[in-house]
Amino acid sequence: MQSVPNKVDVVVIGGGVHGASAAYHLVKAGFEVALVEKGSIGSGASGVSGGIIRCHYTNEPMIRLALRAAQRWQGLEAELGRPVGYVQNGMLLMVDEDDAGVMEELVARQQRIGVDTEIIEPAQVERYIPGFRTDGLALGAFERQAGYADPYATANAFAARAQELGVHVLVETEVTGIELDGSRVRGVKAGGHSIQCRYVVNCAGAWAPRIAAMVGVDLPIKPGTLSMIAVNPRNPAWTRTSPTWVDMPHMTYCRPDASGLMLAGGGRLENETLTTETPDPDAPAPRPSDLFEAEMHDNLVRRCPWAEGMQRVRAWTGIDGHTPDHHLIFGPVPGIDGYLQVAGGGGNSFKLSPATGEAVAEYISTGTCTYLDLNAFSITRFQENRLFRGGYRMNIVG
Repeated sequence: MQSVPNKVDVVVIGGGVHGASAAYHLVKAGFEVALVEKGSIGSGASGVSGGIIRCHYTNEPMIRLALRAAQRWQGLEAELGRPVGYVQNGMLLMVDEDDAGVMEELVARQQRIGVDTEIIEPAQVERYIPGFRTDGLALGAFERQAGYADPYATANAFAARAQELGVHVLVETEVTGIELDGSRVRGVKAGGHSIQCRYVVNCAGAWAPRIAAMVGVDLPIKPGTLSMIAVNPRNPAWTRTSPTWVDMPHMTYCRPDASGLMLAGGGRLENETLTTETPDPDAPAPRPSDLFEAEMHDNLVRRCPWAEGMQRVRAWTGIDGHTPDHHLIFGPVPGIDGYLQVAGGGGNSFKLSPATGEAVAEYISTGTCTYLDLNAFSITRFQENRLFRGGYRMNIVG
C-alpha cells in the first residue's frame, strides 16, 4: 500500500468501477488524487456484477449516458493498457403484448439519440440464437452495440492505470470522517491519517449512505442483493459471442462469458426481494437461494430447451446500493461545497463507469457535465418528485 499523502486535490472514496474510473479521469485532467478503499480494488459489488453493457433504457438521460459509456468501452482496453474482458455481442430484449407498445416507442427514442438498435419480430430471434423458444413473446429489440465485460478486471484496470499516472491508491484503508470548514470540504480522515483536500467523491456503493452522513447528507440508498448463476449449457451453438438476452415477462437476463458459459440473473423472486429485504453490507454475502437457482433453471430451459442438460458451475451474490428509482445519484449536494457522489444505481451501474468517471472529472474541472444530465441525476429529485419511472415492469432495466 502507498503511504498516505498529507494533501491532495480530490479524495475518491470507494475502489469499485465508479471510484476507480473517477480517479483515473481526474488524474488525467491534472488533479492530484487519492483513491481510498476499505477493502481491495473491486472487492465490493463491482467484482461480482453481471457485467452487461447496453443502452436500452426507458428515459433519455440514461440512454445518453449509457451511449457515451458504450462508445468508450470499445477502446477502453487500448486506453488503459490492460484487459477488461470486453466483448461486443449484441443484446436481444423481448416483451409480451402488454409491453409491446412501450418497446416500439422506446426503440424509436433510442434510435433518435443514436443507439444502433431495431425492432424485430419473435420469428427473427432464431437468426441470433438458434433454437430459442419465443412462446408468449410479442416483440423484440436487437441492440448491436451491446456487449459485456469483466467487472473485476475493469475496476483493477482503471485503478492500476490511475496509479501509474500518479494517483495514491490506498487499499485496506477505511474512511472514518470528512472534515468541513463551515459548508466547505477541507479533508478526509482515513486509516488514522488526515488528508487535506478540496473535493470528496463518494463512490462507496452500499456504504455510500455512511459516507454521506459524515457531511450531514441523508442519502436515499439501501443495500440490496443481486444474484447470478453460471451454467454450462453443453451446446456448441452457444459461444462467447452469442447475444445477451432479456426475457422481460419472466424478468430474466442471460449472457455468455469468455469461456462460453451462460450467466443468468434477475427473476421475479429477486425483483421482489430488492424492495422487501435489506441485507447488511458488512456481513458475508449470502449464497443464492435454492428458489432463485430453481427459477433460473426453469427460465433458461423455457427459452433455451437445448440447455435442459446444463451443468451448474457456480452461483454468487453481491450487495450493492439501490435508490428508490434504481438509478444513480450523481453530482453535488446543495449547501455542501466540494462534496459529490456517484452511487445508488445498483444493477444499472457497472456499464456506465467509463462515462461517470469522465463526468466527475469534467464537473470538478468546469462545474458542468457534457455527457450526464446533472439535474436528472441529482439527489434533489427525491424531494422534488422527479424520480425516474421505468416503462417496463422489470426494475433492473430502468
